[in-house]
Amino acid sequence: MKTWISYLAATAFGLAATLVFGESSFFQQATYTVTAVLVQLGGFILIPFVFFSFSAGIASLRKDGKGCTFARTTILWSVFSTLLLALSAAAVFRFLPLSFPASTSAGKDPAYLSGVSLKSFSTLLGHLSIVNPFYTLMKAEDFLLPVLIIAFFLGWFLKPNVEIIRPAYVVMNSFSETFFRLARAWARCGAFFLFFISSHWLVAVAKEGTVFVILPFLLILGIVLLLALFVVLPLLLALFSLFSVNPYRILYRMIAPALAGMFTGSIFFATPTTMSLARSNLSVQKRVGGTAIPLYTLIGRGGSALVSTLATLTLVHAATGSVPEDRILLIIALTSALFSFVSPLYLGFEVFFITTLTLDFLKIDLYGAHMSMVALMPILNGAGVLIDTYVASFGAAYTCSRMGVLVKTPHRDIV
Repeated sequence: MKTWISYLAATAFGLAATLVFGESSFFQQATYTVTAVLVQLGGFILIPFVFFSFSAGIASLRKDGKGCTFARTTILWSVFSTLLLALSAAAVFRFLPLSFPASTSAGKDPAYLSGVSLKSFSTLLGHLSIVNPFYTLMKAEDFLLPVLIIAFFLGWFLKPNVEIIRPAYVVMNSFSETFFRLARAWARCGAFFLFFISSHWLVAVAKEGTVFVILPFLLILGIVLLLALFVVLPLLLALFSLFSVNPYRILYRMIAPALAGMFTGSIFFATPTTMSLARSNLSVQKRVGGTAIPLYTLIGRGGSALVSTLATLTLVHAATGSVPEDRILLIIALTSALFSFVSPLYLGFEVFFITTLTLDFLKIDLYGAHMSMVALMPILNGAGVLIDTYVASFGAAYTCSRMGVLVKTPHRDIV
């Protein structure tokens, strides 16, 4: 059975099980335990997978002189997709202004927002310390950057341009292939995993109870997500690839990692599946999938920026009782896009991190109203990771199209 079908079926079974057994303490504990183990296991697989695939991929790109094309397309896609997604959230809010489900008694007068100012970048940079990547390798399950730095330099000097280097490159490439096979098996088993994960997510949302009183906010969130998936990202990919890639084929073929990311709220859990299925279902070259997709876990966070922009604007609307002027909408969207590039520092809380940093950076004091986001993190962060997964998938396909190595995979051959 195709993964996109099996993952949807697993989600449906998870919903059914929640409706029947949701009140059982044993069911709740079982789904929580299994989910916690699986999310940790996903990170355990990802770290060596990225190390070997990124090193081998960089070496292969350098060998064939494709490094500049790869770097240019990856950076362009990351920047433009993040900006466009954040701005689209602001545009939807502009025409459909709704409030975040938070207290409005502590807000300031709307005129206050016209005087927002930017803090100095030195204040922000003071919170980000540069450390030895080898020292932080042991904590890579929290942040992938150290692994990527080490793998990049190793891959750079692993270029098989002399005879003595070729055996080392072959070994590294073989390990990369081994982990791609492991990730393929992980993706095939993922439907079984998703049953427990989706059940735990649904139980947690139902127990919290806030979801039943925020239907207007969920409406605007759903509209923004549909706009991003079916209009913004497909249009951007079509323009960037000169209409050589069918974006809607990517949407259904990458449902599996998107659902995995949504229900776990963890891009780390979804990335091994994304890397494997991008190769199997989208015909993305192994060296591109092994380099671009891990890189997008850090710089391709347009989905998190989109949800954070919407959350920030609806919080401001709830606190002030009016829609900010267009200039403020633009500033908030651009600031959210900016901070999305450092949001992987707080995996699992990217949306909350971006929103908090945006409010602090722009000196918008909502008197703690943004803390109400914590109750909705499974929904907010899950929605952000869902879009982030598609950003990575679309971006990898775009890079391959510009390199001239993307081929069409028949439906019967996809996993």
